[in-house]
Amino acid sequence: MDTPTTSTYVPSIADTDQNYFSERFASNVNAIPELTLNDAPWPGHIFIISYQDTNQVLTYHKEKGVVLQEYDGSHSQRWVCHSMLGWLGFTANPGDTTKFLSHYDWKLRCRDTTINWNGMFCVRKRLKRLDGFQILMRGNEDSLWPVGMHEDSDVAVLQGSDAWWGFTMIA
Repeated sequence: MDTPTTSTYVPSIADTDQNYFSERFASNVNAIPELTLNDAPWPGHIFIISYQDTNQVLTYHKEKGVVLQEYDGSHSQRWVCHSMLGWLGFTANPGDTTKFLSHYDWKLRCRDTTINWNGMFCVRKRLKRLDGFQILMRGNEDSLWPVGMHEDSDVAVLQGSDAWWGFTMIA
């Protein structure tokens, strides 16, 4: 078989058909997997996002917003990875009321129905065989700032934060 001379980027499922993704994956993931921390985020897959090497995971709470809670495998702790223009985006609760994770006043919230500039993520692996990743979000004027924990325990975009996050792919 000859090697192709060109390749074409085809949008991921997350770029093209969110309802297909929701129907195919959201209800089929029921087991509580062990947190591995080292699965690179990829559009079209579902992840548990944990804070450093703790059992605290990013959780969407309808009244409180985006919080860290003890890992229990609930659907509110599952984040669907999407992509747009090369950026990553994450949603909780896939379906008709899906909201994208973004920052407002630097704190993470789920408010937008599309990926906007303040909901665009860049994720990079930590060096020297260390577990986890650094999550960076667009700040002012297209700068990238890390996501960490604010002094009031809110998850927030914080300049100079050295927090790291684990990603565990579950579907």
